[in-house]
Amino acid sequence: MADLVEIDFETRGSVDLPTCGAYVYAAHPDTDGLMAAYWINHGPKRRWVKGQPCPEDLRAAIEGGAIVEAHNNQFERLIINLVLHPRHGWPFLPLEQCSCTAATAAALSLPRSLGKLALVLDLPVQKDKEGKRLINLFSKPRPPRPGEDPSVAHFNQPEELPEDFAAFQSYNDDDMVVEAEAAKRMVPLSDSELDLWRISERINDRGIRIDRASVRAALRLVEKAKSLLDQEMRTATGGAVTAVTQVGKLRSWVEAQGVELASTTKADIEDLLERDDIPAHVRRAVEIRQEGAKSSLGKLPAFLRRASADGRIRGAFLYHAASTGRWSSTGAQLHNLPRVRKVYEEAKLDRRVLFEAIRTESPEWLRFLYGDELGRPLHLISDAIRGFIWAAPGHDILDADYSGIEGVTAAWGCGEDWKIQAIREIAADPNLPDLYRHAAAGIFNTTTDAVTKKDPRRQVGKVSELSLQYQGGPGAFRSMARNYSLKLLPIYEPAWAAADEERREKAIKRYETVVKQNAPIAALLSREEFIAAELVKIGWRRKHPAIVASWETLADATIEAMIAPGSTISVLGGKAKFLFRNGFLWLRLPSGRCLAYGSPRLKQQVWVRLSGVDAAETMGRDEAEKLERQGLATIESTAKPAVTVLGTNSQSGKLHRYALYGGLLLENWTQAVARDLLANGIRKAEAAGYPVVGHVHDEILTEVPRGWGDVAEFERLICELPDWAEGLPLTAGGWRGKRFRKD
Repeated sequence: MADLVEIDFETRGSVDLPTCGAYVYAAHPDTDGLMAAYWINHGPKRRWVKGQPCPEDLRAAIEGGAIVEAHNNQFERLIINLVLHPRHGWPFLPLEQCSCTAATAAALSLPRSLGKLALVLDLPVQKDKEGKRLINLFSKPRPPRPGEDPSVAHFNQPEELPEDFAAFQSYNDDDMVVEAEAAKRMVPLSDSELDLWRISERINDRGIRIDRASVRAALRLVEKAKSLLDQEMRTATGGAVTAVTQVGKLRSWVEAQGVELASTTKADIEDLLERDDIPAHVRRAVEIRQEGAKSSLGKLPAFLRRASADGRIRGAFLYHAASTGRWSSTGAQLHNLPRVRKVYEEAKLDRRVLFEAIRTESPEWLRFLYGDELGRPLHLISDAIRGFIWAAPGHDILDADYSGIEGVTAAWGCGEDWKIQAIREIAADPNLPDLYRHAAAGIFNTTTDAVTKKDPRRQVGKVSELSLQYQGGPGAFRSMARNYSLKLLPIYEPAWAAADEERREKAIKRYETVVKQNAPIAALLSREEFIAAELVKIGWRRKHPAIVASWETLADATIEAMIAPGSTISVLGGKAKFLFRNGFLWLRLPSGRCLAYGSPRLKQQVWVRLSGVDAAETMGRDEAEKLERQGLATIESTAKPAVTVLGTNSQSGKLHRYALYGGLLLENWTQAVARDLLANGIRKAEAAGYPVVGHVHDEILTEVPRGWGDVAEFERLICELPDWAEGLPLTAGGWRGKRFRKD
């Protein structure tokens, strides 16, 4: 068995690490190692300090093939290989010898942050909060002193502050011990997942190339365009608002003109502009704000900050960022590139000509070439933002995107047989009605032939497919509809006309219930909008009985697993298995990988009737008893218990307890299986000589020599199913070209 080295570095450098990333930081000449704490096979704690040679035991371990474990190992590996190896003679550390405790924590749905992880695991040694002060003192540049050259970075030296530096060394020692203790407490990554983490790091090492000249030109063009818009805003508002960024002033000015504006978000701006009763000068001011509000353009400076000297962004992809195992993107955020406008999509522009136009840095030239609507400079650059990613000289991007993978996977897992058959038929003949038309036909009680490609009902079907699969209702449908600029009110009449009496009664009753409960959705939607969304929900659910049935099946399985610790509860035809053991509720996927739900508890539920509300609802017993004591509710009977678990909130990064329900469990299962299919595709691509440089959700980007490789072959390759996915109708659509795009 190979030796195990656990190590933690403290460094210094003039590059801002959070802003520019570890690759740019480690490659900068100012960056250097200050110290390292390590131990080998949990032996005596060792320390290295700047100025000393690489310790002989550490050298022998690395050269002898030891596994080097660290928290966020990428940083330690880069410091060794880009700083200490070339400058100070340390041995090179191969990726194949690395493992990462942050990756291990993420795979268990535990916090990636070392400090938070130590708290959750209740480790005997905790991360020292004094570390932030010491890092600021020694790791970041200090202001130049009198007589020092202000153009170079200056740092506090250990000999100048010996007590603080000694405290910094102790902090470093403690961090290493915390990492090692955390590793002992956690279930390690499987061999397959450790290999996938290394593949992910190899993709990060390759990087993805940016057209820096066009990015710089675009940024200058953006500033010119914003200046013109600011001038127009001053004119439109009589000087009350002097810049498109002054959203507070704009809202106050609009309301002073007698026009109510709920907020300046994209959806509310669109809602306001659809009205025909607002004054022309107010409309123009709001249109100017709409044109200037392109937050996606903030990616352009991020592209430059994150790009290495060769123009490639490295380290953009984070392994196991979601509890399902899915990746996310960091820094330049390549996973949330903006959705293009319909006018841009339909124009099918020649990207070579477009980027030549962007490099002129002239807003007027863009409008001249492409017209007042398509050629709006900020919107056009946002539409084209994928194109700033391009292949190296003599190379192409070869890309493929899995087709509707979440809908396919859920249908396969739940046994929605009609949908699986439809997917197979569409794959054989793409001219057949797509799944959005199938969904719309079910919602509007008609045939797929009646719902044509350009029928507005197809868009309703699309939004329903994207929002209702995981037990969503009118609120989920509304949120997704806003993303696609789909208005609910126009849906009401055709949905009502198509509904039978039973559907209508259900929709009306549901609306009356949410109004009586004073539910938030009742304030967001008018009666007609809510009923329209509810009718869509009812129609979609009737079209998908197997998926709907899976919600209760999955929720019941979690309860059964909690009641019988150590027993495996198998559902979805064996494609999902639950087990409660070692403080986790485990969900075993078809691939054999497990999702981990931490600290599960059975929460006792009761049926409650709130005062003044006819309908009963379920809630936790403790909460219900509190309301009953206050005279605000009446407990009617015991309800089915629910399972709650502890997880990391994706927005705040904080731990929170939340309830598992059927839709959420299906979402987790579906996205986890889709991730495993993506991982399989990445492995297939790598093995066949297609070097992966990135992936965006369910899309794989490779960079290949011009003339090498084949799109159809690549599509077939990444859709070759592993044994565990037999029968899943997986397809992909691909393309190749110089610049990245969304087909």
